[in-house]
Amino acid sequence: MRTVALMAMMGLLSVMSGGYAMGAPKNWVLFSEVHGTVLMQGKPVEGAEVIETARMSGDDAKNRVQRAVTGADGTFHFPAIVKQLGLLWRLLPGQPVVNQSIVIRFDGVEYEGWKHGKLTFAANTELDGQPLDFVCELTDKPDVVGTHYGICKPVSGGAGAKS
Repeated sequence: MRTVALMAMMGLLSVMSGGYAMGAPKNWVLFSEVHGTVLMQGKPVEGAEVIETARMSGDDAKNRVQRAVTGADGTFHFPAIVKQLGLLWRLLPGQPVVNQSIVIRFDGVEYEGWKHGKLTFAANTELDGQPLDFVCELTDKPDVVGTHYGICKPVSGGAGAKS
């Protein structure tokens, strides 16, 4: 009898959550893989610190942060930030909300590279299936493009594309 009740409850959770309960992936992609190039007046910037943050909590200890320093060609790379979920989290209905940001620090100045709210579990949903491949021009003013804000603009051509 308990088994039947448990199965009924799990089925109800699945329906209530739009199919995420029971079918939720084991891993959440909090921030897809990122490739980028930092430029100043069109020239590569070497030695810029790039900080990527995936924030899901008010507790900074629970948020994920990655750091990189640009090379001579101005490029940086971050692997995807993935969180493995336990069985209980996969059973509970819910909507992921991840506040993503990329900050660039160079010559004592901090630049807002990228701000975005990620609302899915899947990789590469930030740009509707396109890889996160950016050019970040430090002389640009941050602005809104679609649902994104900052100086880092997506480029076509795939991972590691250069301007």
